[in-house]
Amino acid sequence: MAINQFADISKDLFNQIKYIESTVRDDLFKEAAKLLSAAEETCGNLESAMIPDNQVQTKIVNNRRLEIHWLHDEIQQGLTKKTAKPVKRRKAK
Repeated sequence: MAINQFADISKDLFNQIKYIESTVRDDLFKEAAKLLSAAEETCGNLESAMIPDNQVQTKIVNNRRLEIHWLHDEIQQGLTKKTAKPVKRRKAK
């Protein structure tokens, strides 16, 4: 039971992370930030579904946490990035 539960949560978290990555690529940083909190919660659920001392599951959780950390950094950079306004050029007469 626990292995199936872990696999289901892991797949769900993987899909969440991929979707967040796509929102970051589309510069939808506010939406990505909201989705990231749900992914962090899912990662906590994944960690609680782990079988103790299972090295494979530990590695999976650590990798997902690392991906979430990277996404968090990308989102923060995107939210604080100042967008340059295009320069209005005069038309030649």
